Amino acid sequence: MVAPFKRRLKRVKVRTPGGRVVFHFRREKPGKHVCALCGRPLHGVPHGRRPVEVRKLSKTERRPERIFGGVLCADCARRVIEIAFYVKTGAKDMSTVDIKMRPYVEAVLKRMVLA
Repeated sequence: MVAPFKRRLKRVKVRTPGGRVVFHFRREKPGKHVCALCGRPLHGVPHGRRPVEVRKLSKTERRPERIFGGVLCADCARRVIEIAFYVKTGAKDMSTVDIKMRPYVEAVLKRMVLA
């Protein structure tokens, strides 16, 4: 019987130099990071063969250096910032903002300085 910790690993057939075919057990590669609003894959956010490879990168290499970098895609971040601007200027009410976007809009409003 296979050891219990190997049951969740991916089985890969490997041919040995002696000609036998054996199974090697490998950890599965982590999936791509996705946008919290639309679910699209995020650009500029690495996903290594193992999580330890990503952990060894510096903070600026792990995610983009912009507001909501590594959380929202560029399109969703732009949309959130636009909505926050409309709320700040009074063109839109916070109660009309989509409930999924509300926490992000509130975070932008805290950081926003309107001249």
